[in-house]
Amino acid sequence: MKNHAVLEGLLRPPIELYSAGVSAGVAVVAAAAPWALMMPPVLGWGAAAIAGGFAWVRTRQALEVMHYQHGMKFYKVTRVAPSKLPVSQELLYLGQGFEWTQQHTQRKRDAIQVDAKPFVRPGRLEQSLRRRGAAWQEAAGQPEARPMVRALGALASVDSWLNPFRAYPDLGGSPILHGVGAPQEVPVALRQSARTGHMIVMGTTRVGKTRLLEMLATQDIHAGKVTIVIDPKGDADLMLRMYAEAKRAGRLDRFYLFHLGYPDISARYNGIGNFARITEVATRATNALPSSGNSAAFKEFSWRFSNIVAQAQVALGRVPTYESLLKDVTGIDGLFLDYATMVFEGLAAQGRFPDWQERVTMLQAQIGVKGGIPVPRSLQDRPAELVAMFLWIKETRLDDKVLTGLAAAFSYERSFYEKIIASLGPFLEKLTTGAVGKLISPDYFDPEDKRPIFDWMTVMRQGGIVYVGLDALSDAVVSSAVGNSMLADLVSVGGKLYKSGLDPHDPEGKLKLPEVCCHFDEVNEIAGPEFVPMVNKLGGSGFRITAYTQSMFDIEARVGDRAKAGQILDNFNHLVMLRVRSVTTANLLAEQVPQVDVVHLTPMSGVTDTAAQGTGVDFTSRNDDIVTKTKVPMIEAADILELPQGQAFALLEGNRRYKIRIPLADSRGDPFVPESLKKVASDMKQRYRTSEQWARETDWLGQTGGWLAGQPLGDAGLGVIDTSLADVDEAGARPRAGDDGPSGALGDSGVLGQIMERSA
Repeated sequence: MKNHAVLEGLLRPPIELYSAGVSAGVAVVAAAAPWALMMPPVLGWGAAAIAGGFAWVRTRQALEVMHYQHGMKFYKVTRVAPSKLPVSQELLYLGQGFEWTQQHTQRKRDAIQVDAKPFVRPGRLEQSLRRRGAAWQEAAGQPEARPMVRALGALASVDSWLNPFRAYPDLGGSPILHGVGAPQEVPVALRQSARTGHMIVMGTTRVGKTRLLEMLATQDIHAGKVTIVIDPKGDADLMLRMYAEAKRAGRLDRFYLFHLGYPDISARYNGIGNFARITEVATRATNALPSSGNSAAFKEFSWRFSNIVAQAQVALGRVPTYESLLKDVTGIDGLFLDYATMVFEGLAAQGRFPDWQERVTMLQAQIGVKGGIPVPRSLQDRPAELVAMFLWIKETRLDDKVLTGLAAAFSYERSFYEKIIASLGPFLEKLTTGAVGKLISPDYFDPEDKRPIFDWMTVMRQGGIVYVGLDALSDAVVSSAVGNSMLADLVSVGGKLYKSGLDPHDPEGKLKLPEVCCHFDEVNEIAGPEFVPMVNKLGGSGFRITAYTQSMFDIEARVGDRAKAGQILDNFNHLVMLRVRSVTTANLLAEQVPQVDVVHLTPMSGVTDTAAQGTGVDFTSRNDDIVTKTKVPMIEAADILELPQGQAFALLEGNRRYKIRIPLADSRGDPFVPESLKKVASDMKQRYRTSEQWARETDWLGQTGGWLAGQPLGDAGLGVIDTSLADVDEAGARPRAGDDGPSGALGDSGVLGQIMERSA
């Protein structure tokens, strides 16, 4: 169907069927009864071939028109098994779609005209047939369904646009936005090399951000890349998908599951124990404290004391944790004495102050004695041993900043010191209370705790996979603090990689960088000052960041400044925008696309009465079609606000414009999810309710069986994890054993297998 007219003729009845029918009839007559057309048989067969070919061409043209109109009326849905997602080292698959051009803007404009309504809205007959098909499918699913009903249900479930009984889901929004290019849709992909420019995904709640995350993370896992997913809310389906794909890819031995809401099945992580500079410990520990107004001074005091304590702990050979930081900041006496003892013992070994112990003992004997050494008022209620050490330090005047800092903190009056750290103490108590405290303040010397302890550098070297559930819905303060700490730790590790790579002692001197794919869901929950250097500098360290959020206002509210929010957004080279609710957010994409010319056709008709002129012509008539062009935005904010669920506009690689449709996951019968992990996910679903409508279509638990939603966890609790399927791999491969490093090896069954051993 060649169309050289100014406007396409797609929103009209498929009149090609008429000529196709006539041609087909001629072909039948010419072949069966050529004498009726006064032709010999040979000539009749030739005429039949020509007429049949013409009928086929016209039928194809009619089907193109009908297919186009079908796409304007109904939502197309594709289901793909996670194991069948395309995996490539060169491309990242984003979904099915097409490049948006001026032609699609024109088609969209044509479709919203009043005259086009019969061709872009389903008629009563179509709706009735599809409702009947849905009823057949429902009846066929009943155990007592008869063979005829099952046959009708099978007929209605045939996934073809030609099937008039096929029922389609209602995804909200307007199907026109994808229908304008649906017949020409192809797989849309982003070059892996371009991912170092980072990508941000925006969309309001329940439109498919997390399902897109699942699809992208699945590809990264099967491509063998380091995959880190930080999920503040703790989505059950996402957790299961990460576990299942790690097992399917044969990488379960390098899979770490960290979840603040389920400490019994979680690996452990020390957010302040790994650092490049000692000052990072204090920065991470105090980063979540309020810093506006009068709170700024208290935050600075808290940072100073945290920094002094961290330096002293490291000098004593201790690994800083939130718990040890709380203990020593709020009760500094013990650390002060231990550090001072270490310093003077070292000096005595060098020949300086060999009799320091006798001198301290003598000072201690003179404290509290009439006529003895005067003691400052703030230290009169302190133990004599500590006061004597303080006086001895003042006497020696050593140039040790940590020692003098500890002495200064010790010398404060207790009530005054507690006021200075009033904001730090309660905050650290939140991080160290209960079972969660043992997760982020791990005891490295507890042989009874089999849960592995991981750090980011070990994950990079192992080529690991990490899922982090921060349980933000239960405790936003702890979630935010741990998330900020993890991001700051990642930035620090990225700095090390940028300078020396994975192997600083490479014999050839080559800088080997890992491919680290980070997916941050609800990034506004964890974005802090450390997030800016992460997105604008870590691309050179091999990091590929994909951030997911609801709107630009979320980031602005988090960082507290519009300019800082703009700074973060400007560091993302690629933008994928699902449906949003704010015009301001939609304009982030709409204002980046050019304006194009669209054509308007204005019909005009008129009549001129010339009977009085006596020329024999009583009247003249005239009909004109006036074509005008106007400039409009290629994509408008209103288009983004009416996107269906699971669909998005994407600006990729220098504002290449795409309209994409995210395929749904078909995980029925997936053998790679252990039954007990399904129980945890079921409990998470009850608590969080992270799925509705379209998102239910992507239920990774659906049809996997074995656990009824809403059933209690029972006596086994969350600590019993079934790893009976740990040895099963779709390709017949067994998981490989991990490295027995100091941060804790995962072994043959990963984290969950070690928890099984502990529970047994």
